[in-house]
Amino acid sequence: MKKKKNYPHVQNGRFYNYPNEVPEGFLFRSCYIYLKSYINRFFYHPHTDSWRMKIKPIKRSVKPVITWIGHSTFLIQMNGINILTDPIFGDATSLFPRILQPGITLADLPPIDYVIVSHNHLDHMDEPALLVLKERNPHCYFLVPLGDKAWFDKKEFVNVREYTWWQQDSFTSKHDQISFTFLPAFHWSQRGMFDKNKSLWGSWMIEIGGKKIYFGGDTAYSHHFKQIGHEFGPIDYAIMPIGPCEPHKWMKLSHANARESYQGFKDLNAKHFIPMHWGTFYFGTDSFDMPITLLKKVWQEHLNDGVLPEQLHILKAGQRIDLPDAVQAPAVQPEIEKRV
Repeated sequence: MKKKKNYPHVQNGRFYNYPNEVPEGFLFRSCYIYLKSYINRFFYHPHTDSWRMKIKPIKRSVKPVITWIGHSTFLIQMNGINILTDPIFGDATSLFPRILQPGITLADLPPIDYVIVSHNHLDHMDEPALLVLKERNPHCYFLVPLGDKAWFDKKEFVNVREYTWWQQDSFTSKHDQISFTFLPAFHWSQRGMFDKNKSLWGSWMIEIGGKKIYFGGDTAYSHHFKQIGHEFGPIDYAIMPIGPCEPHKWMKLSHANARESYQGFKDLNAKHFIPMHWGTFYFGTDSFDMPITLLKKVWQEHLNDGVLPEQLHILKAGQRIDLPDAVQAPAVQPEIEKRV
């Protein structure tokens, strides 16, 4: 039986996750969380050096290689194609500095062929990083949610395409053919005071070389995971957000914690789980490693339910993995032999 696809609801020029959605009031809830997060940085100083690896990135790779740079920024390489997700390499804002430095600097990035953006929040669609990428990669394509192309046009980007949920685009290069599908997420958008939900948000499916790589963007847990799993499953690699976690009664409306993200992973019918969106900024009241601690606990709880330790890939910033075809293979292979 074909499952009904979820499409964004549009009302008065703004996007919503579903009809009649009433977004939470921005000022009280957000200001309370951000104030507590801001105060946390003066009293809690995590040791993040052990969560960062300095490894020179590969210029091109034939095998599927995924490197966590930090937050939601990944370098995905396969069949000679380089993809960058939600690029941010500095602070989110002056009030929210980065606490885990990027595993790869902008200067050390290899040539980038595609940049995919999940939504326009400052920690996902970072202007300084994007301008550098445009300057250094004149032939790069920037794939963005519906409503965000206008921002890129103002900044004189050339190869920009925007998408609504379930819209697919395919590209053919000298290396291989690759397709991107923009998919639902349960979230919101905003860059300024008065543009809340004026542009769309979502997740991405990347299909290349017979592999399916799902990039979850920023999202709460919702039924969209089952819809995507029905359309695309089985999925090889799911890159899933696991934070911020607390206060959960508020965060759960727009962010999945590790337990909810694990359920999304199962709904997707995915083989490998790669966590993201944790430990880089103080956006909630959770501690630096709370999301990872919860993820390990959840995974351990479900080992008798059919998941294996080798399916979970917890990366340090800058760490890359050459993902295997079988889940029984070693989870981390730090040296990639085959290059182009």
